[in-house]
Amino acid sequence: THPVSAHCSRARTMAPTAFKDIGKLCSDLLSKDYKTGSNSVEVKSKVPNGITFTPKADKTGDKFSGSLAAKSAVPGGADLEVTLKTSGVMSASLEAANMMKGLSLTLDCETPAPGKPGLLSSGKGTLDYKTDALTAKGSYDYYRGDAHAAASSAFKALTFGACADYSVSKSSLSKYAAACQYVAPDFTVCAKLNEALGKPDGMVYAGSYYHKVSPKMQVGTEVSKAAKKDAVSLAFGCQYKLDKDLTVKGKVDADGMLSASYKHKLSNISTLTLATVIDTVHLAESSKHKFGLALNLTP
Repeated sequence: THPVSAHCSRARTMAPTAFKDIGKLCSDLLSKDYKTGSNSVEVKSKVPNGITFTPKADKTGDKFSGSLAAKSAVPGGADLEVTLKTSGVMSASLEAANMMKGLSLTLDCETPAPGKPGLLSSGKGTLDYKTDALTAKGSYDYYRGDAHAAASSAFKALTFGACADYSVSKSSLSKYAAACQYVAPDFTVCAKLNEALGKPDGMVYAGSYYHKVSPKMQVGTEVSKAAKKDAVSLAFGCQYKLDKDLTVKGKVDADGMLSASYKHKLSNISTLTLATVIDTVHLAESSKHKFGLALNLTP
């Protein structure tokens, strides 16, 4: 093979996208930074011995909730994160990356809410495997009896994938999905099919389109339809970067909900995000409209 031809062939080969990330560019564009109905403050700091502490507070209406997370590297090349919530629930996650080439292991557990029996309410193990041709993921929650498997592979600019959830306690398949994605330098097109067995919506078809118009502007559209319903769900939006510190976003959906967000990097350690959702069908009813604020501090 001619060296130049071989190089061009390799350039056209893309690594497969993990199944959960298929369509993620459009999904993030239309969902991130639109959190409304609550106000939150998060502070992330790293002490000299390498432990990262992240206290977070949320206020929704008259209700307040919060959490404190601590993350640190542990011997053996793993990362341990422990989180305590104001509800009294504690969770822990241990991630060991590169156990062998392309393989990582994550162990998660969570205590039950106060007043409920048992030492743990959830205990899950997850294996992730990645190569140049394949990504695969498998997980099992011992306490809930839920198993999950997903895999994806790529051919040139196309990625194909599928996943399935199985309930061991019920001895039945609970959910399955399949998806494909085409990636070009400045746009991505994705199609998905999923079904939650036993749910009223049945099979759901979905598609999305993401376009990076310029380094400053991105647009995206999502369409979905339940097989048992006539209505089609539609959402589209855009993001524009006014400068290196300021980004604005807007979105509208088929239900008449108009969303907007304003994200400003106030300094090297602080970011402020303001978001609002306006119900254009009921403009006169102030209770239908929502507002949210998030302040992130990283000293």
